[in-house]
Amino acid sequence: MTEMKNNIRQRSNGTWEGRYYDVDGKQHSLYGRTKAIVKDKLAEKRAEIAQGTSITETDLTVEQWGWEWMKTFKAGKVKHSTLDNYESDFRLHVVPYIGNVKLKDLTTLMVQRVYILLEKEGLSPKSIRNVHGMLHGMLDKAMKMDLIRKNVSKNCELPHIQQHEMHPFTKEEMGMFMNLAKDDEYYLMMRFDFFTGLRESELIGLTWDCVDFEKHTLRVYRQFVRIASGPDKGKMMYTPLKNSKERTITLTTTAMAVLQEAKRKQNEQRLRAGSSWHNEYNMIFTRANGMFVRFKTLYVHFKDIVKDMGRPEVRFHDVRHTYATLSLQSHVDPKTLSETLGHATVAFTLDVYGHSNSDMRQQAADQLEALICQY
Repeated sequence: MTEMKNNIRQRSNGTWEGRYYDVDGKQHSLYGRTKAIVKDKLAEKRAEIAQGTSITETDLTVEQWGWEWMKTFKAGKVKHSTLDNYESDFRLHVVPYIGNVKLKDLTTLMVQRVYILLEKEGLSPKSIRNVHGMLHGMLDKAMKMDLIRKNVSKNCELPHIQQHEMHPFTKEEMGMFMNLAKDDEYYLMMRFDFFTGLRESELIGLTWDCVDFEKHTLRVYRQFVRIASGPDKGKMMYTPLKNSKERTITLTTTAMAVLQEAKRKQNEQRLRAGSSWHNEYNMIFTRANGMFVRFKTLYVHFKDIVKDMGRPEVRFHDVRHTYATLSLQSHVDPKTLSETLGHATVAFTLDVYGHSNSDMRQQAADQLEALICQY
């Protein structure tokens, strides 16, 4: 091993630089705000080189470092779905554009141009921000490992996210929907969502162990999703919830009645299916043979019904919006609603659903009128 030499000097901008040689005799530099910081960094680097664990490599490309970053610093430390998204975003939206660029040569302009190209190609603002979050974290770790001097993605401008317009049903429209949907194969599934506000992945993945018939509660602790990349690409699997926040929902009498009917219907389907019955996860809502309900299938059935209503713009996710909006109109406590929806904070719930609509404004005016007229 080449004997490691190092020296420390103060730079013209006031920061400090420490120089050292790796096992191949190549010189590298470390930087810090104070001499003490640089001295500690050099000592740490000396130990890494002595143990053979140093990964300093100035010729690493963005692609090489990206896969190394995910393998060494993310695998096993973030949710499976998060790592899956990292791998997919990196492979599709980073490698083709700047994958062959050396880390040390990467510039802010290069990264900015990637975001501009992705936007021109039709990638949504939210997806571009996800790519940026992954790339920023990757470069930040490279900077902390002294592979680069600064994180060049820090000052990039990102596209503004435009919120999807919500199309919640009114109470009257919800009644119309129920009437049109009552003969649909997935009526019970859709009806249940109007009374719980579950996300599609949570609704599809519900299993009977989630239900406490005595306490009238529903435990929501996982979601059923399709894996986008990696060794399990294309498979439907259970993963932790969106924010890893398990919750328990107290069910209404109607919601409990839906579950009881779903159990009765499933027992009949199991008898008819015989040996072809296959419900390996013990799901609540299934197809006639016990298999899970596909997202696309539920979507098609739902869209056919809203089209008949004259509301083709309504998405299945608007069932969740309907639940939240009608809950607020019914004076459900925002904190309770936030917990039921599985939001991280009450502030987020109010930001998304706290907008006043005509019914709520009229209700507020009537209440104020009734109060003032007493005097």
